Amino acid sequence: MIITALAEKESQGVEYYLALSETTSTREKITKIAKQQGYLEIKACKYLNNNTLIITWAKGHLVRLKEPEEYNEKWKDWSLENLPIVPDNFEYVVDEKRKRQYDIVEKKLKIAQQIIWAGDIDREGSYISYLICKQAKVWNDERKTFKSLWIDDLTAKPIRKGFQNLKDIDYRYLQAQEAQARAIADWLLGMNSSRYLSKSLENKLGLRVPEKEGKIASGRIISPTTYFIYQREQERENFVERAYYELEGTFTHPNGTYTGKYIPADITYTKGERKGKKWKGDCDTREQWEKLIANPSFIGQFDKGEIVELEKELKESRSPRLYSLSDMQKAMDKKLGISPSETLAILQELYETDRYVTYPRTSSNHISVERFEYLHESLYTMTQLVDIPLSECVQSGKVDGFYVNNKKAAVHAGLTPTTEFPTMEEIESWSNEKRTIYMEVLKRSLAIFLHKYQYEQTKIITQVGNGKFQTIGRVTAHKGWKILWEDKEALFDIDSVEEKPLIKVALNDLVTPLLTPIEKHTSKPQLYTEGTLIDAMETAGRHFEDEELRAIMKETQGLGTEATRAPTLEKIKNYHWYVVKKGRIHLTELGRLLCQSYSSVKILSDAQTTALWEQSLKKISNGENTKERFLANIIRYLNRESEKNLFNDLDNSMNKVDYLPYKDYMEKLKQSATGEVGECPKCHAPVRYITSKNKKVFLKCQNGLLTQEQLANGEVASCDFFLNMEVASKKLTEKMARDLLKKRRTSVVKGFKKSNNQGTFDARVILNDDLKLAFEKG
Repeated sequence: MIITALAEKESQGVEYYLALSETTSTREKITKIAKQQGYLEIKACKYLNNNTLIITWAKGHLVRLKEPEEYNEKWKDWSLENLPIVPDNFEYVVDEKRKRQYDIVEKKLKIAQQIIWAGDIDREGSYISYLICKQAKVWNDERKTFKSLWIDDLTAKPIRKGFQNLKDIDYRYLQAQEAQARAIADWLLGMNSSRYLSKSLENKLGLRVPEKEGKIASGRIISPTTYFIYQREQERENFVERAYYELEGTFTHPNGTYTGKYIPADITYTKGERKGKKWKGDCDTREQWEKLIANPSFIGQFDKGEIVELEKELKESRSPRLYSLSDMQKAMDKKLGISPSETLAILQELYETDRYVTYPRTSSNHISVERFEYLHESLYTMTQLVDIPLSECVQSGKVDGFYVNNKKAAVHAGLTPTTEFPTMEEIESWSNEKRTIYMEVLKRSLAIFLHKYQYEQTKIITQVGNGKFQTIGRVTAHKGWKILWEDKEALFDIDSVEEKPLIKVALNDLVTPLLTPIEKHTSKPQLYTEGTLIDAMETAGRHFEDEELRAIMKETQGLGTEATRAPTLEKIKNYHWYVVKKGRIHLTELGRLLCQSYSSVKILSDAQTTALWEQSLKKISNGENTKERFLANIIRYLNRESEKNLFNDLDNSMNKVDYLPYKDYMEKLKQSATGEVGECPKCHAPVRYITSKNKKVFLKCQNGLLTQEQLANGEVASCDFFLNMEVASKKLTEKMARDLLKKRRTSVVKGFKKSNNQGTFDARVILNDDLKLAFEKG
C-alpha cells in the first residue's frame, strides 16, 4: 500500500523522513533532496507496517480563494455600483507562485491508497490539507482512506509514536469547515467593506491614499483591533486628572514604627455617579478626611490605638503555568522590547529548525500526562542547564492538575522543551533574544517540578477609635521555584509582592497613632505597547456586562488566534495605521480617520459582535452549526435590499465624522500622490523632489523643470527656485522640506557638521529673504 503524508511545510517533511527512515544521510543532504524533488519516499516504513510512505508538503496555502475579477471582469473596478460582491459559488485556484509544488503534491495524493493530514494540528493546518485534497479531487474518492497525525513535537520519538497511532480525520474535517467558513466570511466582509469605505471616502473628500502613505482597508479582526487603539487614545484625550486622598496611619510602638491603611467603613453611595457602589475609602479633599477623622461614626478618638488582630500564617504559591504564545509575546515585549512577530519568529526557529521547543502557536497553558512524564525524565538535563542541583526538584513525579490536563492540552499544549536539549555552549552562542526566550520556556517547564514558594505573612489590624487600619508584612520562608529567577528583574511576568518585614508586636499592644490623609492622583490609561495590545486582543470581552458574551469571548479566546494576532499587528503597521514610538503605539492620521469612519459599524468596531461571530464559527467545529447556515447570515447582511445592511451602516457612520481636522492631512496625501512637497515661495507653483545622476536630492519649482526637447529649443525656465536637501553633511527629511516651504523654518535639527570638521552643532534651518538656506541657533 502507498501512503502519502501531507505536511504543512518542507521542514516538517524532512523531520518526518529523518525520524521514520533508516537513513544515515545528514539533515542537510535530505533537505537538499527535498528541495529538488518536492517529496521524500520511504520504501518500507517499519512504523507503518512496512508500507511505502511518501512524504510531501504544502508551502502554506497552495490553493486560494479566487479574486473578485476572476469571477466577473466588472468586479475588477472598485466601483460602488458593483457592490455587493457575492459570488454564487466560492471557487478556488492554485496559487501560481506555488504551482510546481502543488503539481507534485497532487500527483502523490492521487497514487496513494491512504492519505495522512500531517500538517499543524490547528484549524488553519486542517484547512490547508482539506483545500489541497479538494482541489486534487481526492477528497471524495471512496478508494482512499484519510488519517490524521497528531503531534506537537518535531523530535524523533514523538514523530514515530504519532505515525504508529494515527487518528481519525473527523475532528480535523470539522476544523477545516470552520476555517473555510471564517475565510469566506472574512473575504466577503473585507472585499465589500474595504471597497465601499475606500470609494466613499474618495467621493466625499477626494481622498486617495498613495501606496507609500498607507492603505484603506477593513476587516473583522484588523478593524476592531485598530479601534482598541483609537478608544485608548480617546480615553487619554478625554481624561481629566483628579486628586483624591486616602487615610494612612503611622503607629509608634516600643519596638519601632509601622504603617497601616484605613479599612473603609461599609458605606454605599446613594446618589451621584457612584450611586449603588461601595465607598473605597477615598475623599476629594484633605478637609473631608479631617472631618471624618473627628466623626465618632468613623474614628472619633485618635490619640491612641490598639492592636486588635494579629495573624501569622505560612502561605505558599505554585509557579506560573506554562507559557502560551500570547503569554510569551507579552513577556518579551515587556522584558526585551521586541515585537510579537519577532517573538513568534524566534519560537518558530526553535521549533522548526532547532527542534528544541514544542509547537509555538499554542493558546494552552497545560500539558498532557505524557508530556509531563517526558519532562520528568529530563529533570537532570534541565537542572544542569539552569545550574541548580537536582535535589531542588520534587522527585515523586506526581501529576499536578494545575499544570497537567489532557483535555486542555488535546489540540496544543503549553510551550515546553522537546526531548532534545542544546548544550550550554550552543545556548551562549545565540542572540540575547533567542537565549532569553528558550531559557524562559525551560525555566517555566522546570518550575513545575520544584517546591512551592513559601512565605510567612503577618497581618496586623490596629484600631483607632472606631476606625481600623490594616498592615500586611511578608518574609520568604523557602524560595522553592523562585530560585530559578534569583534576579528580581527576571520576575517580569510573575506576580511578586515586595518583601516587607514588620517589627515584633503582640495582640492588645497599645500604640500611638499619627493619621495622615495622603494625596494621590488618578492617572491616564497607558498607551498600548504591542505586547499589551496582544493582551487586549486575547482578553477582549472580559469587561462585557453581558455574562453570556463574556463566556463566549473567554471560550473563543478573544480577537484572532495565537497564530494570527502577531501577523494582524504587522498588517496594521504595514498599512500605516499606527506607528511605534519609544515602545508605545500611536495611531496615524489615516488610522484615526478610518476608525472614526466605521465607529458605528459594529462588525468593524465592536468586539461583542466579533464574539457572536466566533461563537457561531466555533459551533461548526463542534458539529452544532454548519458552514452554509453561517455564511447565509453574512450574505444577508451584504444585501442592499435588507433593512439593515453593511453599506447603510457605513454611510451612517461616515456621515457623523467631522472631516475638517483632516484638511492638512488630505493636502499632504494629494501632494504625495503628485510628488509635490509644497508651494514655491517665489512663483507659487508646486515644488517637487528631483534626484540627480549622482543620487543627490534637491527641491525644484515645477516651473523650473524643462524637458530635453524644451532645452534643445532654447527655452528658459520661468522660475529658478532650487534647494539642496543635504546641508552640512545632514540630509533634510520630507517634513523639514515641507516646513521650509510653508513656515520658512524647521524645528531644531541636531548633528550638523561644522565647516572645520571639528564636531557638530544644532540649529534650525531657515529660508532667508533671498530664498537661500541658512542656520538659526535654537
